[in-house]
Amino acid sequence: MIDTEAQVVRTEASHAWVVIRPHTPCGNCDPQTGCRSVAISRMFGQAQQQYRVNNPLGAVEGEYVKVAVTERTLLQSALWAYGLPLVAIILGALLGRFLAPGVPLAEVVGAAIGFCGAFAWLRVTRHRIADRGPIIVSRHGRTPPPRGCSSAD
Repeated sequence: MIDTEAQVVRTEASHAWVVIRPHTPCGNCDPQTGCRSVAISRMFGQAQQQYRVNNPLGAVEGEYVKVAVTERTLLQSALWAYGLPLVAIILGALLGRFLAPGVPLAEVVGAAIGFCGAFAWLRVTRHRIADRGPIIVSRHGRTPPPRGCSSAD
């Protein structure tokens, strides 16, 4: 399991929206800058992104929690997010070439249609995929737990 600390910002039915708590440097990270992968992701992301997670423990707004995801789920999500569009682009290009041989842009149009189809399918099914994803595994109350590296660093 990969876990990290977060704070619940709102709840809905069996899910909660959380903001991930920033990590501090530890013995396993670079002592000057902390976890480099977190620093890189912060460069390209918003200041505080909210994530929808399963909430079987009934955490409430303002509470600090530990959120975890299995390695298998993380790998499957990455394969869907990167693999499906790639396969759809290739199949779309091949289909464009097959249906319109000799037309210069047939492969490009087929690839674009394949990519758009994969993107639309992922948008429609994202909540089904997310329901097997991150889950709140423990509650810490309204006082933040001590800082340190977790297995997510």
